[in-house]
Parts: sequence; structure tokens; C-alpha cells
Amino acid sequence: MAPCKRQFIIWLIFAVLINCTSVFLAANKALANDLLPTSVEILVSCGDGFVEIISGEVCDPGDPPGVPQDVGTTTCQDYYDVFSNPFASGIMACLLDCSDFDISDCYTCGNTNKEAAEDCDTGDFGGATCITLGFVGGSLFCTSECQISTANCEAMEEQGGTPGGGGTGGAPGGPIGYSPGDLNEQETKVVIRGKSYPDADVHILVDGVVTGIVKTDTKADFYFETTEIPSGVASFGFWSEDKDGLKSTLLSLTFRVTLGAVTTITGVYLAPTIDVSSKSVRQGDNITIFGQTVPETEVLIHINSDEEIIEQTNSKDTGEWQLVFNTEPLEVDFHTAKALFQIEAGGNIIKSGFSKSISFAISKQGGEAVCSEADLNHDGRVNLTDFSILLFYWGTDNECADQNQNGIVDLIDFSIMMYYWTG
Repeated sequence: MAPCKRQFIIWLIFAVLINCTSVFLAANKALANDLLPTSVEILVSCGDGFVEIISGEVCDPGDPPGVPQDVGTTTCQDYYDVFSNPFASGIMACLLDCSDFDISDCYTCGNTNKEAAEDCDTGDFGGATCITLGFVGGSLFCTSECQISTANCEAMEEQGGTPGGGGTGGAPGGPIGYSPGDLNEQETKVVIRGKSYPDADVHILVDGVVTGIVKTDTKADFYFETTEIPSGVASFGFWSEDKDGLKSTLLSLTFRVTLGAVTTITGVYLAPTIDVSSKSVRQGDNITIFGQTVPETEVLIHINSDEEIIEQTNSKDTGEWQLVFNTEPLEVDFHTAKALFQIEAGGNIIKSGFSKSISFAISKQGGEAVCSEADLNHDGRVNLTDFSILLFYWGTDNECADQNQNGIVDLIDFSIMMYYWTG
């Protein structure tokens, strides 16, 4: 074979492989996300700094100074004074019970009406006089900052003269909130419930770091709780291993952990494990597809072909499942299979995500490959040397390179080699 032709085939193979893999992963991910039954329940506390609309909160006062309030985009300018004019200044706050906004710190200095955040406004001193402030007479004065000035008040002689022009008030105060420490005394907890495989270890990761490993019971249920996860958005990962050492796919979920509340994540269902009895079979022969999942559930196996074939079987009380499938309907080509389980809960059918895809080849002649497991040079490894040999015999009937023994070295043989690749 000419070098340029081989080079073209190499690029063609990699282009096809990368393109098909990308499309498959994107489709598989989208479908898995559609099927996931996971739900989150948060036992909220007013004052956690987040508006929980589902619990009827309008705003949240937070826990200053550690947890800021949450009033969204609402400002004092969105509310009106007694003259039906928008407030000009102030800091929007939230009532302590989260039921409504607190506008007590909103004001318009100069509108002649003393608001709660002001000492005075023009001639409105809110009932204060020089006498109520400890003087014997005189008149109060309201500054342009709406602060009271006692410069014109008359002091008693023993006071040593008239006080200077200082005011009794100050700038409008900050927002009202919980006293620091209220929420910190409440526990921030995460509770996770889900299903895997009977008597299996479930590995739980948070932001890529293992947080815990829990054992499932005989029904494949697991329970995990921790107070070690800080509040905020966290990425959770879950994987397990069945009795035969087959690993599940990694189930990734992202949730917000709420401060001072119990965040309960339920419906964390790991996909079934999957394997096949042979990587290459003759068309019309049986192939066994098997794995483990939740006990006594329905398992759906999707086999790709010109038209996708969906087969159904049931898992045993041990969670083991298998499907003996006759390959007569499949084309002579490279195929994949993947599985999910489904259960009925509350009158609804809930499905897990898909397992990984397992590959196998269908050939006309079948039989065992002369060079088993794609080790074409018999050195105990499958790497670029074997790949070069495969390309040398591309399009021929070389018995060693023809892994599926269908009479021609082609893309199916390359796919088989990729499965056994060691590097």
C-alpha cells in the first residue's frame, strides 16, 4: 500500500472515531440528563441569605456581617413616601421573618416629612424640642442632612453656656438583620439517598475530592449524611463497583448547599454495569449482555444498528441481569450496547441514566482471531507497532490483522484493536 494512501486512511480513521465519539457522548449525556430522577429538598431557615421563593420568602435579611442580606434588585427608589414620590435615599432591608421588605431606612431629606431614618426634616422634628433634649428653651434647627442642630437651644447656667452646633443624630443606619451568630448556631447538613448495587461501596465526591464511602444494603439502597460540606454551590460525583469488579459510570450532579439548613438529595440512581460475553461473534450467533443493577427491576438494553434495537430483561434479587441476544438482525459491522433500569414509584415510571457503552463486532465468518486480542506482533502489548501492522494489511484478507475473521481488514478490526489498546 502506498504511504500516502496509508496516511489518508490514518487520518480518516481518527476523524471518524473522534466525530462519532463526540456525537455519541453528547447524545448520551443529554439523554441521561433527561432521565435522571434526582430531586433536592431543602429545609430552609429564614436568614440564610437566600430568597427561597418556594417557601414564600419575599426577601432574606441574612446574618450580618457574615451572611449578607438578599433583597434582589429592589431599592428604596422602588417605594414611595407619604407624598407618593419615590424615596431619594436609604438602604433597602428585609423584615426578620422574610415576609416583606423593610423600608424603615428609606428617606427623602427635604420633603418636610420626617422619615424613620431621619432626625428631622425641615420643620418636622418628630415631637423633639430643645426642652425634651435637656435644654431650658430655644428652638431646634434641621440641617440640610436632616440632622438636628441644638445651636439655638438655651442651656441651664450650670451647663456652662449654650452647646455648640452639633447634632444629636447621624447618617441613616444600616439594614436591620439577625444578630451575628444566629445562623451559625444552626447546623448545615447534606443528606443523600440513592440506589446502586447490593452490598456495594458507593464513592461520594465533592468538587472532585472523596468525601465519603458508604455501603449499600441488600436492596441496593444507600444513605449518607455530612456536616463537612460548606454552604454554596458544590459538584457531587457518585460511582460504584459491582460484585464482578465492573465500575459504574460517574454520575455528576451540581447543587447549592444552604447555610443553616438540611439539604436532602434523593433519587441518586447509579446506572447499571454492563459487559458482553464476546467482543466478536458470527452473525446469527448468540451474544450475552450482562451486568448488575438494583434488584428486581426492569432493565432496558439499547443496541445500536441501522434501527436501534431495544430489548428488555429483569434483574434478579441479587441485582444481576443478563440478556441472551441473537445477532441475526444486526449488520456485519461494529456495534455498541448500553443499559438503564426503570422502576415504578408513586404511579410514575422513573428511569436511571445510561450505563457506559460496550462494544462488539459482528462478522460473516466468525471464529477466533489468529492473533488474539489485537496483539499482532505477539509482544504482550497493543500499541502503535500493532497499529502499523494493521495499516500495512488494510483492505487485505491477512488472517492475523483480520480480527473478526470476516475476510477483510477494515474499520471493525481497527475498533477491536482500540478496545484492547494498552499503549
